[in-house]
Amino acid sequence: MKILAIMGSPRKKGNTYNVTRIVEESMKKFENIEFEYVFLKDLDLKSCLGCGVCLDKGEELCPLNDDRSMLEDKMHNADGVIFTSPTYMFNVTGLMKNFIDRFAYACHRPRFFKNAMVLTTSGAGIGTKMMLKSFKMALLSWGFDVVESLDIITNGDSTSKLSTPKHKANKKINYATRKLYKAIQKGKPNPSILGMSMFQFAKKEINKLNPEYYDFVYYNNQGWLKDNTYYYYDSETNFVKKTVSKLFSNFIGLLSF
Repeated sequence: MKILAIMGSPRKKGNTYNVTRIVEESMKKFENIEFEYVFLKDLDLKSCLGCGVCLDKGEELCPLNDDRSMLEDKMHNADGVIFTSPTYMFNVTGLMKNFIDRFAYACHRPRFFKNAMVLTTSGAGIGTKMMLKSFKMALLSWGFDVVESLDIITNGDSTSKLSTPKHKANKKINYATRKLYKAIQKGKPNPSILGMSMFQFAKKEINKLNPEYYDFVYYNNQGWLKDNTYYYYDSETNFVKKTVSKLFSNFIGLLSF
């Protein structure tokens, strides 16, 4: 099993890294898992220009020639991904936000159908719920199933102990890692009603596009525009789940995330 940890902190070995190392140690109790760390601060990942080329014509035509495609390959090759960022001003760090922005095309054309975890640290726990909600929604739109969110409170000093009592922190970490490990073992995630509803909504909107539009071509090539498709891949879903997700998709456009 191979786990990729994408580190969004501007501090290479601060609190977020220390907690992720504990996650690594916890997961390796199950088996000899291969862990890879990617530090966004060390990569050549230029700021998104907002030009829209990746959306309209394809990500391969992005004018920024940097490590973005390498990062995508690493996410494809991993069995599971851990996305980490300390909470800065109710949100992810600038490094992680730019990373998310650079993969905006994956919101239009999902491709990462595997399990993930989001991890954050904060000085007092303020703003983490708001941050994690936005963080998870971006990854969900890419195709990831975020099976667990892990937030650990620190006192802001990477050289000192965590503010979260050690036994409570270890309990949270062990629970989260066990959940991620078991989910990866099962294979592709069983889609939620929300995930299926988002697919149904996207499918309806894509079907309205010009057949030459890039998103239409992508969905059509994947076979997702067929009448009998309920999700991006075949999964064990019952009639009730399919029906509810299709009905709920009618209201997706009215919801604010």
